Amino acid sequence: MRSILIILLFFSQHSFSTELESDSYGAIKIGMSSEEALSHLEGYISDKLSYDEPYGCYYLSLPRGQKGVHFMVVEEKVSRFDIDDQELKIETEAGVGIGSTKKEVLKAYPEIKVSPHPYIAPEGEYLEVKLPNGNGIIFETDHDIVTSFRLGSYPALGYIEGCL
Repeated sequence: MRSILIILLFFSQHSFSTELESDSYGAIKIGMSSEEALSHLEGYISDKLSYDEPYGCYYLSLPRGQKGVHFMVVEEKVSRFDIDDQELKIETEAGVGIGSTKKEVLKAYPEIKVSPHPYIAPEGEYLEVKLPNGNGIIFETDHDIVTSFRLGSYPALGYIEGCL
């Protein structure tokens, strides 16, 4: 019984809301300071020291090997949410997530910019949605299946290799 309680406690601390909205993921909002975001993200750490970028880009993530959303920070503000783990079952407000088809993305977001994936074209594509609030979503596909996506503000949303 004690083992079950410990396991439940571990998962409750490391599980996070799957509520992704056009400007937030749970309690974390685009534009929030990294310090404030970390106060809401139990177990997350900053990898600020790993990057030497002139625009101060880094990530807030769980320690290596743990699954979770990655929060991009630019100039000390949360700028983007990166979702690349299908087990998290995170979807946009329109019900699109990893494993969705290109057809489902196009149905949910009729006004979309389709472009070749920079690394796996022609099998892969970027499906970019501009949201009414000025943020956007980029769905990455391989053979018409969403393999990852990111939601955030511009220009951070367009950074192809994260902070690099």
